[in-house]
Amino acid sequence: SSDNNFDAVSDQTVSVSTTDDDVAGFTIVESSASTSVAETGTTDTFTVVLDKGPLTDVVFTITSADTGEATVTSTLTFTSANWDTAQTVTVTGVDDDIIDGTQSTAISIAIDDANSNDSFDGVANQAVSVSTTDDDVAGFTIVESSGSTSVAESGTTDTFTVVLNVQPDSDVVFSISSGDTGEATVTSTLTFTASNWDTAQTVTVTGVDDDIIDGTQASSTTISIIDAISDNNFDSVSDQTVSATTTDDDVAGFTIAESSGSTSVAESGTTDTFTIVLNAQPSSDVAFSIVSGDTGEATVTSTLTFTSGNWDTAQTVTVAGVDDDVIDGTQSTTMTIAVIDAASDDDFDSVADQTVSVSTTDDDVAGFTIAESSGSTSVAETGTTDTFTVVLNAQPGSDVVLSISSADTGEATVTSTLTFTSVNWDTAQTVTVTGADDDLVDGTITSTVTVSVNDGSSDNNFDSVADQTVSVSTTDDDVAGFTIAESSGSTSVAESGTTDTFTVILNAQPDSDVVFSISSSDTGEATVTSTLTFTSVNWDTAQTVTVTGADDGLVDGTITSTVTVSVNDGSSDNNFDSVADQTVSVSTTDDDVAGFTIAESSGSTSVAESGTTDTFT
Repeated sequence: SSDNNFDAVSDQTVSVSTTDDDVAGFTIVESSASTSVAETGTTDTFTVVLDKGPLTDVVFTITSADTGEATVTSTLTFTSANWDTAQTVTVTGVDDDIIDGTQSTAISIAIDDANSNDSFDGVANQAVSVSTTDDDVAGFTIVESSGSTSVAESGTTDTFTVVLNVQPDSDVVFSISSGDTGEATVTSTLTFTASNWDTAQTVTVTGVDDDIIDGTQASSTTISIIDAISDNNFDSVSDQTVSATTTDDDVAGFTIAESSGSTSVAESGTTDTFTIVLNAQPSSDVAFSIVSGDTGEATVTSTLTFTSGNWDTAQTVTVAGVDDDVIDGTQSTTMTIAVIDAASDDDFDSVADQTVSVSTTDDDVAGFTIAESSGSTSVAETGTTDTFTVVLNAQPGSDVVLSISSADTGEATVTSTLTFTSVNWDTAQTVTVTGADDDLVDGTITSTVTVSVNDGSSDNNFDSVADQTVSVSTTDDDVAGFTIAESSGSTSVAESGTTDTFTVILNAQPDSDVVFSISSSDTGEATVTSTLTFTSVNWDTAQTVTVTGADDGLVDGTITSTVTVSVNDGSSDNNFDSVADQTVSVSTTDDDVAGFTIAESSGSTSVAESGTTDTFT
């Protein structure tokens, strides 16, 4: 826009000095007039702006004096263009896990001389005080390994862990205690340091066998800080508990131990024992009834009572054999051991009965006993009686029939049978022995009465019982002798030859022949049969002796003569040797009359004078 003539004119300069009134610096403005953050990570801000425009960049370093409490934007850069635009510094709270309360941290804002306009090199650093609110609270955390803690009385274990929530300044010591060491035991202490505070430590819970039937029990494990030896920040921390369930392994029941592995007694009254002990401790008494299935074979103690004090001390049951008189061999009897529900701890109500099998050895032997009433048995042929009794030695299962037989019914007879039942077996029955008259002159005879079991009609246990005998003496009532019976009560004949008779018969049966001699004391008056012979067969058949009158020609009137009947010892049974002779008086009527008789030889008497003769008598 100038005259072209001036286009080539050279420039000229004038040096002007302008005195600067701008001072290098910067201004900080805290957003809320102060700067506060928290360990939870909250933020706050302040702004930085240059007071004057720089010719070149101005770089700020912003540093936290404690990055464990607060962190900041690390650098800001201002240019000549944005120097007057405030830039924001964000302060962030840092979680340091330390219980340190609200901490004040200085944030230093300084110009990085090396990287900034030299005009700002001399600018002094500024600081912002930041308060960091502590979010760390003394405490601890428990973690149960399975979400809960369960053990069993068998000794199983479970675990939970303990870890501090924040770092302590000094050690923190925990005591771990079980609320019921009869159910569960635990690790006793844990110690955390400032180094291992955040490493979980394990507490082992162990189930304890308590012998009590108590079902699943819950016990409390208490985790508490031991104040005296722990960081004071933790003194006020509340105790925590872990509930541990202990599964009961105690089952209501009882154990029987037989002393010899089995139980055996005998009917003789021997004993054997077995013991009973509870398997678990009851809360109250447990009473047992002990019952024999057959008190005719074995008896037992009737009751036992266990308490919570003596439950694990075995008590003895005594079994005694019982004599039952029955021939039953070895018998097995069941002993039932049962809990008396009404008198026992309810936990034992459902416990099943148990049994013990007891064998009772039989001492009963099949047999019978004979008792003679006077110690011996004697009868007489007159028909007297004597008795003996028979009784079984043991009770039969069915009837026992005894046959009683006499070996010589000609001497003694007996009751033929006796029957014993299972009811009257021990009541003696009487056998009557009766003397039998046998007519034999045999003296006192001993015969045998046999008592035997009739196997076909008797309890088989008695089949093998041996026969027994009773010796019976029969007193003889037969006396050697004979009896004479005169036909008309007397014996009379006449010399004319008439006859009369008498009979002879033995009084007792001989063992062998008995021969009689019959003789007349006066055969001139009477004659008789000369002999008679009796045998053991015809001994009781009377034989006749005929007496015949003898004519003696004498006028002698009626004459009495004697007929003697005597045993011929040499030909007769010796029992009759001593038998006295007997006589029969015979009267013979005389047929002779004083006078004479003439008998002419020819019926007449004639002679001749020639001297012939004739005769007469």
